[in-house]
Amino acid sequence: MTRAAFALLLHTSSSIRLLVLALIGLAGLGWFVVEAGTSSAREHLRYARDLREIRQVDAELGAAALARRLGLAEDWHGADAHLARMGELLEDLGRVPDFLTGSEMAAVRRQLDHYTALQIDKRTVISALRVLLDAPPQNGGAAEAEADRLLRQLLALQTAREGERLVESYTDGYVASQTRMNRHRVLLVLAALALGAYLLLTALRLRAVSLTVSKAHADLQEHAAALGRAEAELRLYATVFTNASEGMLITDAHSRIIAANPAFSRITGYSPAEVAGRSPALLNSGRQDAGFYRRMWSTLASRGKWQGELWNRRRDGSIYPEWLSITAVPGEGEGADGQPCNYIGIFSDITERKEAEARILHLAHHDPLTNLPNRALLNDRLSQSLLQARRDGRGAAVLLLDLDRFKTINDTLGHERGDSLLLEICARCRRVLRDTDTLARLSGDEFVIVLPDATTADVSADTARRILDAIALPCRLGEHEISITASIGIALFPRDGGDESTLLRNADAAMHRAKEAGRNGFEFYTEDMNTSSLGRLLLEHQLRGAAERGELLLHYQPKVSAADGRLGGFEALLRWQHPELGMVAPGQFIPLAEESGLIVPIGQWVLEETCRQQRAWLDAGFDVPPLAVNLSAHQLAQPDIVATVAAAIECHRLAPGLIELELTETMLMRDVDRTIRTLVRLREMGVRLAIDDFGTGYSSLNYLRQFPVNALKIDRSFVSDIGSDGAEGKIAAAIVGMAHSLGLDAVAEGVESEAQRAFLQMHGCHQLQGFLIARPAPAREIERFLSRRA
Repeated sequence: MTRAAFALLLHTSSSIRLLVLALIGLAGLGWFVVEAGTSSAREHLRYARDLREIRQVDAELGAAALARRLGLAEDWHGADAHLARMGELLEDLGRVPDFLTGSEMAAVRRQLDHYTALQIDKRTVISALRVLLDAPPQNGGAAEAEADRLLRQLLALQTAREGERLVESYTDGYVASQTRMNRHRVLLVLAALALGAYLLLTALRLRAVSLTVSKAHADLQEHAAALGRAEAELRLYATVFTNASEGMLITDAHSRIIAANPAFSRITGYSPAEVAGRSPALLNSGRQDAGFYRRMWSTLASRGKWQGELWNRRRDGSIYPEWLSITAVPGEGEGADGQPCNYIGIFSDITERKEAEARILHLAHHDPLTNLPNRALLNDRLSQSLLQARRDGRGAAVLLLDLDRFKTINDTLGHERGDSLLLEICARCRRVLRDTDTLARLSGDEFVIVLPDATTADVSADTARRILDAIALPCRLGEHEISITASIGIALFPRDGGDESTLLRNADAAMHRAKEAGRNGFEFYTEDMNTSSLGRLLLEHQLRGAAERGELLLHYQPKVSAADGRLGGFEALLRWQHPELGMVAPGQFIPLAEESGLIVPIGQWVLEETCRQQRAWLDAGFDVPPLAVNLSAHQLAQPDIVATVAAAIECHRLAPGLIELELTETMLMRDVDRTIRTLVRLREMGVRLAIDDFGTGYSSLNYLRQFPVNALKIDRSFVSDIGSDGAEGKIAAAIVGMAHSLGLDAVAEGVESEAQRAFLQMHGCHQLQGFLIARPAPAREIERFLSRRA
């Protein structure tokens, strides 16, 4: 190694060390920025939370004292708890966040001291009021007057206003600290940018040094291998020409063939001897015109090379596609005028590639299962149909078809049978449609039909009816014969949209309206559909985080014994108190939660809140029966559902028998084997299980015997059928009898009349639930209900 190369190496090592040190410094700056922001945010959240809570506790303390004075509270337990919490919060607020400056902290502490003094005064007044109210009644008029005076003195204390001032004092300090922190961050960012620039300059210097060293090394190697490389190249060229898989031709300056390799013979069928001295034009297939070859020779003359795709003819007359590259070899030596002395052509047979491209193109535009056009090809065909309709001044229609309850078939019979059903549906639709119509599959069980010349709505309606009739015919899948229906939404061009996306979107909205109308039908698009869909979308967005914002709450509806009216349990019912819309009906937001997947975290909140409320009632001394919680299908499908239920029960120190889970028939039948395993584990834990809305699903008696449940809940639709004379109650009576034969409790929902109660009691129903017994109510009203029954 030369002395210059050694010096370069030493310089490179030194630069690498500097680069590493700079990277460590940059990482340290980043850590400092992140850590400083995290610490201040954590302290701010703690202090702000305590400020909010102390104001709430102060208000509740005054309310508790007022309630005791007015006789609304029987003891001072509530006031004592608020006084204790007030002391804890004052002590906590004494730890002012250290990101404030000395003067800011002093201002907060001064205000806190003033607030603390007022709280001490409030505590003194409450103590005096307590002594006066708890003392035996003496001199009633004077005592009452003194109590009123103390209460007025308590209410006159400006603790709420001083609490606001304390918040303002802290807020001023916090805003100032954030301003300082942002200023420091800007300085740190500038330092980081300067360090980054230094890193960039160092990297560029390293690259320049590396290139210099590499070039010196390459020069040495090149001088050593020059002679050997020339000899090896000659042998290599001969080997490549002979063994190449591509066909090769060498011609003279007049395009006469002077050499051809074996691959040329294998591809074209001509031997080298047959083509020697002839022009490559003997391979011409005639598919390219004379203009094509003029452009090819013009490019060769100007650039010295040409490549492209063309079609040639083999010796046996068959035509094939090939990729051809031609290079002009200029003459060398004295007398050469720069004109080509040879041409070298290299080509390959691309028949297989062309076939593969055709297959890929087909797959890119067609659904792999049904071979129908996919979304990409649909958009192209729909665009062409709309273009033709505009040009001819006529209409077109887009029909969006979605199979009803197809997921149930997939879940119960398997995806293979589901695919067979899709293929049968496609075949039926093709028989109804014309050759000019387009049938495409968007995804899953969703299809789109384009009618390019639907001049009137009647044409679209007639097509939709014939498709629905064809789909509704029974279909045999293996040993099963099933019937399925579909819902179709129709959007007309140009009335319902002038482009592809608008028509598809409006047809989708109409399809959803058809499903809401009862399925197995079709609907034309109207403008109010998108408005309704937008409302559902906004409501779904607002539902996210509703639990965290405290908007969700539970109401509880009692269940009583049909025989003697004793309380047998409660069902927890979810409610949404929207800040603007008020109380949102469960039928509006629970389906949205199920469709969007929000039902899983919401269901978790309901389970946790139910367990918490059960523990609160037990701690208050109430003898509370089991609380029932509705479990959604999404929750039951979670692999950790058993562990989730066990954790909620254990966290609140409940006996498992105090929690009952209600599941619908349809939910239980989705994956029977897995469901049975899950239910067995829940029962082994001690949790009660009930089948909700029994009679509206499709469970078989064989499976029903295997489900380890405790009760069947009769759907309210069967209870409402019971007339004033007990008529039309046959299904309810049959379910009660079935429950008795299986050793299960029968619970009737929706009991609203004495006639229904008498009928169910006569047939041996175990428990009743409904407005006749009690309406769902919040926890506080339930506590009064429990107190009256104690």
